[in-house]
Amino acid sequence: MYKFLWVSASPSLKYFHRRLLNNLSKVVKIELWEYYQTLDEGSSIDGAIDLLQEYLDNSECPVHLVGHGVGGAIALGYARIYPAKVASLTLLSVAVQPAINWHSYYYAQLRSLPANRECVLKSIANNIFPHIYPNYVSDLVDRLSRDLVESPSNHSLFRLDIQPEGGVEMPLLICASQDDPVITLSALYGWHSYFKSADTIWRSSTGGHFFHHFHPELVSHQIEHFWQKLEPKLGLHRLNTLVSTLQDSVELN
Repeated sequence: MYKFLWVSASPSLKYFHRRLLNNLSKVVKIELWEYYQTLDEGSSIDGAIDLLQEYLDNSECPVHLVGHGVGGAIALGYARIYPAKVASLTLLSVAVQPAINWHSYYYAQLRSLPANRECVLKSIANNIFPHIYPNYVSDLVDRLSRDLVESPSNHSLFRLDIQPEGGVEMPLLICASQDDPVITLSALYGWHSYFKSADTIWRSSTGGHFFHHFHPELVSHQIEHFWQKLEPKLGLHRLNTLVSTLQDSVELN
């Protein structure tokens, strides 16, 4: 029996995960765990990890965890605390320093640029969503603004959070994009210091911080291939029809 779970912690940004989830759901039954934080709650990734443990506490088999950004940081934290409960870990746009995310990027920009919050968010929207249509920028700014409040991030204008670096016991797949201004090359390559033989880094050539929204089939194929190597009996039929677009990607071993 296999269990697959997507960890989400950004209600206002979950739209950008749908295409990838739809692709993955064609080959496996993938569940969705969502963290919602109210305005009355303190911001805490540790609290989110505790809630995820409550959800998985009665699971009969180890789970294949997947997460993007803050959701990926929660999945990473859970995998380190409860390694026996995790069969594999797939992280999208998560740096070796897990606290690096678009929130930390925003506060760093807000400190350095002589501009107000809305102007900085507009700039970031164009940076992390490359080639976005101008008509969509206003909606993106609204989503990003809400995410600053809704996601369990400990960053602020006065203090940028730092979380422990390190690897995990289970097989690990790291996915990112070459043109992501948030997860830089050094933030990505740092994972190599903690890699095991079963661990892999894969990068899309384009797509920015939400590359999986723009290349859902390509990213889905990479994740499916990773799972298939770990679970040969899974028999994911689409793996036999990998398309030539894989040549547009960059794999780092």
